[in-house]
Amino acid sequence: MGATSSDISEKTLVALAKALRVARLEAIVIGNSASMLNGAPVTTQDIDLLIRDTTLNRRKLVRFAEAIGGAAPMPVSELRKVEWIEGRLAVPVEIHYDRISGGLTFSSIRSRARLVAVGDEKLAVAALADVIRSKEAANRPKDRAVLPILRDTLAVKKRLESRDGT
Repeated sequence: MGATSSDISEKTLVALAKALRVARLEAIVIGNSASMLNGAPVTTQDIDLLIRDTTLNRRKLVRFAEAIGGAAPMPVSELRKVEWIEGRLAVPVEIHYDRISGGLTFSSIRSRARLVAVGDEKLAVAALADVIRSKEAANRPKDRAVLPILRDTLAVKKRLESRDGT
């Protein structure tokens, strides 16, 4: 895999995957980062991860933050269960807990996620259909702007899979 965008390189994704593995933190890449890893021609300014909100995962998240040279996660707002970590990665990491827009839970997203190789590491990546559903539900201007690209990418992937019989 080559560089995925000017914002998130393969080196960044490998470092992210390694830090998750070292911290033993089960996380799923969501948002535009997942879209990129599913082949959509989009960019992003951060990496979004979905994790379960447990006491153990909160401790693992501190280890993950240390592994990427960051401080403990900081709340994004009091209204949302989202935290932010800045570290040595080229972009910040946004942590979402338990569920995302569209009524999507960690378990439902994990059931459709796939492992994507990045260098010698692997990342669990949300299915493109789940990213689309979440962005439709969030309905923010930045989400509406990228949805046509994501829908087109999903349609092309489905045509290719049906043609290849996979």
